[in-house]
Amino acid sequence: MKLERLREILARASGKRIAVAGDLMLDEFVWGKVGRISPEAPVPVVEVTGESFYPGAAANVARNLREFIAGVSVIGTVGTDGSGRQLLDLLRAQGIATDHVLEDRDFRTIVKTRIIARNQQVVRVDREEVRGPSDKQVAQVTGHLRAMLSTLDAFFFEDYG
Repeated sequence: MKLERLREILARASGKRIAVAGDLMLDEFVWGKVGRISPEAPVPVVEVTGESFYPGAAANVARNLREFIAGVSVIGTVGTDGSGRQLLDLLRAQGIATDHVLEDRDFRTIVKTRIIARNQQVVRVDREEVRGPSDKQVAQVTGHLRAMLSTLDAFFFEDYG
C-alpha cells in the first residue's frame, strides 16, 4: 500500500464512531531480573524492578483503535474491585468511553499477569473465573448495543474463543 493511500484511509477513519464489546481485562507486566535459582524448587527468583498495566483483550482492541479514531467506546463487564477501577481509569485516560461498562460486584475483573525477566516471559498468571455471560451481562450488552447502534460506524465483537 502506498503511503498516500494509507494517509487517506487514516484521515477518513479519524471521525468514525466504533464500539468494541467483549472481555475487558487488565494486563499486568511485572519486570525484573533473575539473580539466582530458588532453593525450594528449580525455578528462577525474579527480583522485581517495575510494573506496567495496560487494557487487555477487548479493551486492548479499543486502545489500538483509539490511536487512529477519536470515537471509541467499550461494552463489557468489570468487577467493582481495584483491578476494575484501574482498568476503567486507564481506558478513560486514553479517551475511550466507558459509559456502557457494567460494574458488577459479583464479578472479579480478569487480570493476566506476565512476569518478565531479562526481556523474556518467565510465567503468566491468570486471575479469571471462566464462565459464560450472565443473563444480566447479555441484557446489558444487547441493550447498550441497541441504544447506540444507529450512532455507530462500526461494531467489533472481540472474543478469543
